[in-house]
Amino acid sequence: MIDIIHSYSGILSAWICGLSGFIFLIMHLKVKFRNEKAGLYMIIGSVISLLLNALIVAYLYSANENLGSFHVFYVAVVLFTLTFLYIYKDQMREKYFLYWGLALLYLMGLAIRAITTFGEVLY
Repeated sequence: MIDIIHSYSGILSAWICGLSGFIFLIMHLKVKFRNEKAGLYMIIGSVISLLLNALIVAYLYSANENLGSFHVFYVAVVLFTLTFLYIYKDQMREKYFLYWGLALLYLMGLAIRAITTFGEVLY
């Protein structure tokens, strides 16, 4: 059951981050569409989806499932990226929509990379 959830949670995280990042970039370019409250909800949704995916990976890894070392590595990179985004959140207020749009698109790329490296092992 958890394997099925894991197979879809990565794809869902990538879609949520990609769509949110794209909307943030549109809001950066179109001033009349800017809405910080909606942006905050998109950030919270994206971060929660990534954290849930990381928790599922941690559970499967602790249950001795063969996830592959590269898959676990990219999930760890996602967590480090979220940590640095939290540390620098005050500096990101300058160009709020641009920075968060690029950050969410970067996280989408990391989620896609984690999906494509599932099962690959470093020898």
